[in-house]
Amino acid sequence: MALWGVLLGALSCLYVATELVGSRKLHGFTQKLAAQSDLAQRLEATTMVFERISIAIFSGTRAEPSDLEVLAIAAEDIATRLEGKLKADTQAIAVRAMAMREAADIPTARAELRVIADKRSALRRGLGEEIGHLSASLSQHVESAHQNKVLLSLLGLFSLVFIVVLEHRWLVRPIADMARALADNRKDERGLDRLARRSDEIGMLGRALLVRQRGLQAEQEASQARVNALSGEVARQEAAQAHNAAFQDRIAAIAQALEQHGARLSQAAGEFAQLSSVVDERAGTATQSTQRVSGHVDHVAGAITEVSSLLATAASEAQRTSEVADAAKALVDEATADTVVLCEAVGKIVQVIDIIGTVASQTNLLALNATIEAARAGEAGRGFAVVAGEVKQLAHRTAEATGDVRKGLDQINVAAQRITMRVGALVTSVEKVDRAALSIAELTARQDVGSRSISETTTRTAGDVRLVAEQVEQLAGTLASWRQTAGSVTAASADLDRQAAELRQTVDGFIRRREQASA
Repeated sequence: MALWGVLLGALSCLYVATELVGSRKLHGFTQKLAAQSDLAQRLEATTMVFERISIAIFSGTRAEPSDLEVLAIAAEDIATRLEGKLKADTQAIAVRAMAMREAADIPTARAELRVIADKRSALRRGLGEEIGHLSASLSQHVESAHQNKVLLSLLGLFSLVFIVVLEHRWLVRPIADMARALADNRKDERGLDRLARRSDEIGMLGRALLVRQRGLQAEQEASQARVNALSGEVARQEAAQAHNAAFQDRIAAIAQALEQHGARLSQAAGEFAQLSSVVDERAGTATQSTQRVSGHVDHVAGAITEVSSLLATAASEAQRTSEVADAAKALVDEATADTVVLCEAVGKIVQVIDIIGTVASQTNLLALNATIEAARAGEAGRGFAVVAGEVKQLAHRTAEATGDVRKGLDQINVAAQRITMRVGALVTSVEKVDRAALSIAELTARQDVGSRSISETTTRTAGDVRLVAEQVEQLAGTLASWRQTAGSVTAASADLDRQAAELRQTVDGFIRRREQASA
């Protein structure tokens, strides 16, 4: 039974260790997902600043130093939590932002801004790939944990059934067979001989009972043989003698046989009492082993309860991750709405530019008409011609500036559309993170339910082990009753010796009186 307890304890420890390792890995994946989501949220928090910088640069003005400083600080903060190429790209964003702050002209600032835009795009893609990789690893880990749980559950169920079957076959049934054999006083030795071939305590008990039963059978056969011999001798004496001598020899032989049989009964009762003491000691040892197994099972149940507590903690962490992902999704939705507002503003500005272009075209046409009229007026219209020429040049520069502004606005519109597309991709990634976190919480809850079921099964197993201990104690009580019976047999044997002595004295007195009467 101690070996069975060790086997069950080892299996339970393996299950607990597997659950602990799985919980730690799950916690690690959750922390990594939360860190990546936080980095993506921090990156999107700088989108408005980047848009203000872009609008300022493409409008031909210098960006605000505070915006450039915020962008550089955010990039450095993100870089401290990244590694490899992503860290280099983030550091490059910080360096380019500071270079834009020190740039002497607008074209240089525009070049730096394009580099920063490319690095931000690469950083977004890298963070998306990291989140996707973590999601794939998390799914694989969850699947592996589920498979391990199923295998351990099947192994635990098989071990439990195996232990119960072996316990019934190797302990309970042999003890019951020996008890029935002793209670029925059967002469069939095949069952005891099969038990005596075992090498454990049951085998020792079976061998002792077998030896004792064979000794009793031999004594019974010898007694029967002696009784038969005495019967033949008495018959011969009755045939040879028809007087008191035959009666004397017969009574003396019977008294002597009774004395010997009483002595043998006393000796057999003493040996039976010693054997009962040995059996009682073995039963006590079996009871102690059963109690130790029960203690091991209770300890395993406590360990499984602790695993359930750890699973509840992991579920709360997964729920917290889902809340963080929801917050990131809300922020991304707000960034998307802001980008749409930016596109609408750019559209309105384009409409205003169209109006300005129309006015410039009409102004140019009026200047041309004024130039023609001044030419017709001759010397009197020369001053008016100069003014018309200036107006025409102003209209031409206005048209050129309007074209430049339109190009800048087209670029802003294209950039805003790209930002909208990337923000949409980020929303998809955040939704995947949210679904993964919810899946983690659900799987953790299922693991908690499985752990509670195993704890209940272990508790029921402890109850069965205690029931076996009670049955062993009942067997010890039965052995005590056997010892009392052996004492009664010893007392009866002593009484038989006393009665045989009295019979011998009575017969001797009778013979002496007959001899005296004959003399």
